[in-house]
Amino acid sequence: MSQDVILEINSLTLTVGYKTLFREKQLRFPQTGLILLRGENGVGKSTLLKEIYLNSKNKKSWHWPLGKASISYLGHELGLYSSLSLIENLEYYQSLGPTPISQEELRSLINYYQLSRRASDPIYMFSRGMKQKAAIIRSFVQSPKILLLDEPFTGLDTNSIALFTKQLNREKANRLLVIVLHEIPKGLEVDDTIYLGTDQN
Repeated sequence: MSQDVILEINSLTLTVGYKTLFREKQLRFPQTGLILLRGENGVGKSTLLKEIYLNSKNKKSWHWPLGKASISYLGHELGLYSSLSLIENLEYYQSLGPTPISQEELRSLINYYQLSRRASDPIYMFSRGMKQKAAIIRSFVQSPKILLLDEPFTGLDTNSIALFTKQLNREKANRLLVIVLHEIPKGLEVDDTIYLGTDQN
């Protein structure tokens, strides 16, 4: 895990409606590694991911010591167009990033998640688990420096969980992964944990 700080904030307070999720939280994220967000339900784990994704580049309270970096987000909404095929979805998102992965890398990911035979099928024909794998691939096609993942193992079978775990363990050497999980899959190599809650500093 890199010790260089890619993103930090000295005092973050997040509220939803009249509820304060946490107050004056200090956060520092390394350039690479896998960071786990933990805390009870409702403390703001998902809200923090959305705050980083939506606001860290335009709010002055967030600081980028190494310069602003690309961010990808995989939440409960998978970000896929159901009427488009898998390959159409992925090539569309690939085209949006300043440093997209190559076509060879894209095909390799599709094959890795055993979706090659379904690459031309529309997403609406996919099972829940297949859609999740497609969304996982989608989150990597722009080669982001920061990848935010909210319960990304949802819907995956045992084999796919193992494949995704291996990928995360590899990818954390190249980028920052910030992940929300209720259950940590076997073999996942977590570098650090951030605990959220009103009683946490």
